[in-house]
Amino acid sequence: GRPNTSAKGRCAASRRSKMASSPKIADKGECPIALCGVWKQNMASCESMCPFLAGLGMPNALQYVACPLVDTLKTTLRISCSDPGVLEIVDKTAFGRNATVVATDGTEVEKLTRNGRKTYMLSATTATATESTLTCRLTSRGPGWYTRQERSLSPDGQSLVERNVLVRPGSDDVVVTRHFVRANDGRLVMIDLHTL
Repeated sequence: GRPNTSAKGRCAASRRSKMASSPKIADKGECPIALCGVWKQNMASCESMCPFLAGLGMPNALQYVACPLVDTLKTTLRISCSDPGVLEIVDKTAFGRNATVVATDGTEVEKLTRNGRKTYMLSATTATATESTLTCRLTSRGPGWYTRQERSLSPDGQSLVERNVLVRPGSDDVVVTRHFVRANDGRLVMIDLHTL
């Protein structure tokens, strides 16, 4: 029959091919198709997000409430490639879902925060077919402030490692690592990712 060239098909084909131990270098703007799929947070192996919130300037009184809430809020990720150079990440929690669609060629795009009060510059890059980096330049905070979400596939292909990095001028970087496992026990079958 005709080959499946859809984003869903590309992801499935990538998993079935059992990527080589040395992932190929991604071309500029290429989507990291090895990350495609549905991922559920492995709460037992995640670090607390509290240092990240504190680094962003959250008052101590609010941290007392917010930190336990954030650390117990389970996140599900759906990662897909609508086009070879376009990455879509949908994160879902008990409070709802948020969709991020961004080109992977490093081009910055101005975005509004969820409350619509501030703007930031969003971009994405890929180094190999098994990793991606989303960068948010926090322009409202001044020069030198930005966050990175560095996501990569584990060597066995069964888990996703997410490093949340906060960079501030004159201060050490804050790094919080979270881990996710495939929602389908590591086998990416032909499922409709958009039903999540």
